[in-house]
Amino acid sequence: MIKDDRNYHQRLQEFCDCYMETDPKKELEKASKGISGDPSGDLDELALKFLGLGIFYGVAEKAKKISIVKPKEGKVLFTVESRGQYQLPPPSLQVADRIISIARAITHVDEDHGKVLVSLGLRNDRIELTFQFDQKAGGETFSIHFPEL
Repeated sequence: MIKDDRNYHQRLQEFCDCYMETDPKKELEKASKGISGDPSGDLDELALKFLGLGIFYGVAEKAKKISIVKPKEGKVLFTVESRGQYQLPPPSLQVADRIISIARAITHVDEDHGKVLVSLGLRNDRIELTFQFDQKAGGETFSIHFPEL
């Protein structure tokens, strides 16, 4: 078996690059239903795909912020702040947990609250994003803030 030495940051950049020529909204809808394109059904792959597509969608829509809201009880929400605020189909609870864990691994934020600048390479360019974590007794919110483009 071949060991994959790529870290989550590299793999996230690869997912963003892979889906640049697609319709991110359509792909997000598929990913929200658990369709990853990975025959093994690897949870990391699906979480990275959803995260990468969310970032790509945010860039394409010139969003200010996208958020995954995971309440202690209830349904996960995936919100976009662009020209107004609206929701897209969210990931499952299991995928949302994995997305937040991966984002925390990329940023090394272990505290309940944190805000970290993340530079993401996209083909021959890069974008500076801010990953923000907010964990409370009522649940957890992970947000990605986009620069003005």
